[in-house]
Amino acid sequence: MIKWNKLLRGVVRSPFVWGVLASVWFYKMIDSGALSGETIERYFASHPVEYAATTMFLIALAALVIKAVDMVGQYAALAEPVLGPVSRTGRSAEDCDAMLRRLDQLPSRRQDDYLTRRLREAVEHVRRRGAADTLDEHLKYLADLDAERLHSGYALVRVIIWAIPILGFLGTVIGITMAIANLSPGAVEDSLPQVITGLSVAFATTTQALVLSIVLMFAQYFTSQKENALLAEVDARAAAQLQGRFEQIPDGPDGQLLAVRRMAETVVEVTERLVERQVELWQASMQAAEKRWAGLADATGEQVQKVLSGALSESLKAHAEQLGTAERSIAQQNHQHWHQVQQTQVQNTQAMAALQAAIAKQAEVFHRTLQAVGEVTRLEDTLNRNLAALAGAKNFEQTVMSLAAAIHLLNARLTDGPAPAAQIQLQGNKSTQAA
Repeated sequence: MIKWNKLLRGVVRSPFVWGVLASVWFYKMIDSGALSGETIERYFASHPVEYAATTMFLIALAALVIKAVDMVGQYAALAEPVLGPVSRTGRSAEDCDAMLRRLDQLPSRRQDDYLTRRLREAVEHVRRRGAADTLDEHLKYLADLDAERLHSGYALVRVIIWAIPILGFLGTVIGITMAIANLSPGAVEDSLPQVITGLSVAFATTTQALVLSIVLMFAQYFTSQKENALLAEVDARAAAQLQGRFEQIPDGPDGQLLAVRRMAETVVEVTERLVERQVELWQASMQAAEKRWAGLADATGEQVQKVLSGALSESLKAHAEQLGTAERSIAQQNHQHWHQVQQTQVQNTQAMAALQAAIAKQAEVFHRTLQAVGEVTRLEDTLNRNLAALAGAKNFEQTVMSLAAAIHLLNARLTDGPAPAAQIQLQGNKSTQAA
């Protein structure tokens, strides 16, 4: 049954069906005389090319009309809440099944709407991942995907807008061919009507194709603009309905503190429910005891004592069992929650240890940097001293030359024996001058 409904819906929404039916009705009106006139006959019913161009035009126009009607319905459905009110604390990923069932309960005509499809795909993404941390990025991806679907939805119309001028050009070629074929050089006046008929076909098909293409281009432009505006509205509505609906725990210490806080809130809520349940049990026990006491008001003392003792023992036994069950349940839940808190604290401790290790490494690097700066300072002082020493290198060079002259003189005296005093004095003067 569902397959037949989808098939019927596909046939009803098919632009080929409506375009062909509109073409048949249009030419039926022309044949019956309801639509008549020289313009209609010339530009729509004078050649098979015009029949084909008109049929293609009506198919493309039917596709645009179907899109326009669908957009009107989607605009009307945008104001209706789909997923219900947003919870104050945010829902977990386990609530996605209930949201999907709520979406499935929508009418079949709304299942293919942009908003319904966007919400369904977003909720399914959260259910698959088990968290809503990447929901914003996935919504952007879905918006881009819908934009691509919008562009591909006009493929048929674009092809027809491209094909109609080609048909007009084909009609032009056929008309000119007819005119040339009917042209007789020997009887120009007799063949002139056939030539004019061929040229009329050529110009009429071209004119019709250009006019129909222009009409379709403007219709496609306005329809696509409205659909782009619809997509922008769908983006805003989807973000508004999904914003804050799922709990999101950020990474880092803030996220861990938030997780601990939510676990504590859960423990408090569970404890409150258990207290309320305990109060209800106490009230039920008191009411049952009152009923039993009222029924035993006319009995004898011994019977009253036996009945009261039995009722009290049963009530105390039942109450003790209920208290034991409640205590075990509370103890188990508290154990689970505090185990999660302990795991969170261990993770925080590990994170702090890693942070301290990183700080120690940074301090060591800073200490080495200071040592390197000291070494650079000492090197700078050494260079300054070397430069000062090099500045006095001229005096050092003169001293070395004087010593060299004295050594040379001593070598000469040791080799040649004692020299005359005048020669020694002369050499001494030369050495002094050299120094």
